[in-house]
Amino acid sequence: MRLIKSKGSEPIDQSEYDKNVIDHVIKTLYNNSDKVSLHLDAEIYKPSNISLPFKESERLWAIMLGSGLISPAIGFGNAGRVELTKTGYQLMSQYGGYKEYLASVANGQQPQTVILPIQIEGSDDTPQVEIAAASSRQSMIKKISKRK
Repeated sequence: MRLIKSKGSEPIDQSEYDKNVIDHVIKTLYNNSDKVSLHLDAEIYKPSNISLPFKESERLWAIMLGSGLISPAIGFGNAGRVELTKTGYQLMSQYGGYKEYLASVANGQQPQTVILPIQIEGSDDTPQVEIAAASSRQSMIKKISKRK
């Protein structure tokens, strides 16, 4: 595994460096959420004195986009600009950062699952359980079938 020298005395490995850069990018986007998007090189890397060779920058770009936490800003004049996705905002509000998220996953903490409300109808002898989503699905089917 390739090692990268940090500003400290000890070198850090590639994956740890990647985690630090990704965490920094996501936190910067979140902390500047008043702006729609930021230019990755000019507004995120350069102010933080992060200088990456082109090949490393492209590799990290692919990793960050593949994570689903950030996305490229689309439109004329937005080359190199990124924005936080809905998933990225959820991660930041729940964990406070990418490194914190990875630490919670390593500790075995899973994100909380949302449970649908259940209504129990019927007499005490034969209770019938109905999930709220099922009743709305049936009403939609009735509406579609009436159109035909």
